[in-house]
Amino acid sequence: MAEVVWAQFRSPAGRLLERPVGQVRGERLEEREEVWRPARHRGRRAIATWWRPAGQAGHVGCATLQALQAAVALEFDPQVAAFAGWPVRLGWAGSDQGYVPDFFVRLANGRARLVVCRSSGRAGAGWEETLRLLTAAGEQAGWEVRVYAGSDSDVAARNRQRLSRYRHARLADRDTAQTLHQAFARPRPFAEGVSASGLPELATVARGLHLIWTRELAIDWDAPFVPARSLVWSPREVL
Repeated sequence: MAEVVWAQFRSPAGRLLERPVGQVRGERLEEREEVWRPARHRGRRAIATWWRPAGQAGHVGCATLQALQAAVALEFDPQVAAFAGWPVRLGWAGSDQGYVPDFFVRLANGRARLVVCRSSGRAGAGWEETLRLLTAAGEQAGWEVRVYAGSDSDVAARNRQRLSRYRHARLADRDTAQTLHQAFARPRPFAEGVSASGLPELATVARGLHLIWTRELAIDWDAPFVPARSLVWSPREVL
């Protein structure tokens, strides 16, 4: 018989619960509070940052800079509907040892995913045992499991980090979007297209960068984004 994985998580009211992970399949863990936070040490910041996903009420904890990069990548991913940091602790039945994945993710199709960041310090038998625990938890709860080892492109990661400042839905404007789709009907530098639109520059820059973040306007993500030089184009036919 396969080893049973237990999950520790919080109820909607914040009460700490423990159940076999197979019984947690229907829980909306992406909406729950943390079961763990990194210990704070004098003279050093244990938490790299708190990330606020656009459209979510709460912040997501990121214990390392790599986890912050992963959080930005998760928000950029159109398959991801919501995610939370540290809402579940996993462990083998009868063991007092546990492991907290970096993120619990809810996908747009309703499925759930565990995401754990692998740093250069995670290797050897301990890491292999962690992977065995995560794999078993995923099989028993019906969750996908992903290991984030870093972005395929450092340039793309930097572009996402920079443009994430313009991710919020408050920057969306239908009339501006239509005008910019027309301005970028052919590839041209971002600054040139904004100027050609005839719209107020400051507001249009922010709204245009929001359209790039949402992929309504296209760029080469693997090249450094420089507004004065980087080509932007509309991926749709403009009527």
